[in-house]
Amino acid sequence: MFGIYDILTFRINPRYGEAVFYIQNSLDGLRSLPVSFQGDLFPQLPHMQNWIFGVILFLFVLFVFSVNRSYGWIVDSLQNIAKVKIRKSMFSQTTTEGYQSRFFLIIFAVGILSLYVYLGFYPSAQLSFSIYFLLFLCSLIFLIVKHFLMRVVAYTFSKEASFKSGDEFYTNTLFFLSLLVAPLLILKIYFCHGTFPNLFDIIASIFAILSAIFLVIKLFQLFYKKILDSIHILLYLCALEILPYIGLFQVYKWIIKGF
Repeated sequence: MFGIYDILTFRINPRYGEAVFYIQNSLDGLRSLPVSFQGDLFPQLPHMQNWIFGVILFLFVLFVFSVNRSYGWIVDSLQNIAKVKIRKSMFSQTTTEGYQSRFFLIIFAVGILSLYVYLGFYPSAQLSFSIYFLLFLCSLIFLIVKHFLMRVVAYTFSKEASFKSGDEFYTNTLFFLSLLVAPLLILKIYFCHGTFPNLFDIIASIFAILSAIFLVIKLFQLFYKKILDSIHILLYLCALEILPYIGLFQVYKWIIKGF
């Protein structure tokens, strides 16, 4: 008989040559087989994504900067939240800093709400900053187009002042909704991930439904003067509120599942 050292060095009887070559080829094949692992070693959990932390940090800094820039319009919005007409001081005291603060806080609101909706598709969707950025851009473009469409409707029906008030209420409600959703987003990502998977979504849905009800009430307070106005309000809700948001949600699904 012969040992492994004899096999590797060919120091054996020639009559065992065929066996030696066979064994050596087998050993060479085993040595050449690559060692690999299939699948992901680590799951893509939201709290492990650096870009999610960076987005939340950026939005928080933007929020602090915007409030420090001008917070007078926020105080006026809270004071006028239950009133039919906005006080004139809100418009007369509006400055360039106020417009900039409002714009940055809209960016904050869009960023928070887009990220929360995106995480609502997890874990069936892959977490990627490029996908989130596309969702953010779509949401921002959606709000800009919607704003100009509201201006067109205002000029058409000669109710520019009322539509301006409605637009103010709309942006204010969007901002306050994002303030309510932001703590839920942080808790969902970093503190209670996997513990209560549906609790935060239910609370956020309640906030969104209450915000929608509030906007509908404000529309009726601003524009309802006679029975015919109710038909116009319902048409407006279908054309510029319900159907566009359904379309936006479908675009969200297409972006998330298509990339």
